[in-house]
Amino acid sequence: MAQNLTLWNGATYSNVPAVQLPKQGGGLATFTDVTDSTAAAADVAQGKYFYTAAGVRTEGTASGGGGGSSKFVMGEFTTSATTGAAATLTISYAGSGYPIAAVFFISGGVYNNTDTGNTTWYNSLQRYAIGEWFMTKSITTSTPTYGTSGTQNQGATTWVYKNSTSQATTYSRSSAMNTNSFTSSNATAAGATAIRFKSRTSVSYFVASTSYGLLASTKYTYIVTYSE
Repeated sequence: MAQNLTLWNGATYSNVPAVQLPKQGGGLATFTDVTDSTAAAADVAQGKYFYTAAGVRTEGTASGGGGGSSKFVMGEFTTSATTGAAATLTISYAGSGYPIAAVFFISGGVYNNTDTGNTTWYNSLQRYAIGEWFMTKSITTSTPTYGTSGTQNQGATTWVYKNSTSQATTYSRSSAMNTNSFTSSNATAAGATAIRFKSRTSVSYFVASTSYGLLASTKYTYIVTYSE
């Protein structure tokens, strides 16, 4: 926030966001006005520091990913090179809640064939390779037991996948309302169960071979929202 300043010599300066003062031994020190800061300790990751509106250096207390709410975790991972098999991903989440929504997608965007995307994925002709997978918990208010049955362990899933061996940009999508998404079982070669939560932080994903799964040796982004 910028403020109006009047110096000892009577000079007035308007809209000043920061000042620089000479340091002993040379160089300049910058002092920035922080009176418009609205962050609280719970908004900043544990172990990181910020300055309050009163100028007090304060340590953050939030846990989990994203540097903000502990309910929200975002990250990247590269899928296993072994096709036709399940692999495991660990989500960096330190809370005690359970996932209520999750999305996994090709890093850079599923239709991005530029330098910021993944041209290998974009040009791939591997039919049934999944580029986007979404899940919301079927009943968000029920705590999962991570068993092999029960409505508390179900998610509504949607997936977008390659659907041609000759046209790289031919896609299809499908969905299911009662997938066993929270389970002790590994992911399988099916669109709905290509990704499964085996616990709040352990994710099993299936790497495509001749059927559904994530593309091997490919970077994906995940975003998971937790109940608390």
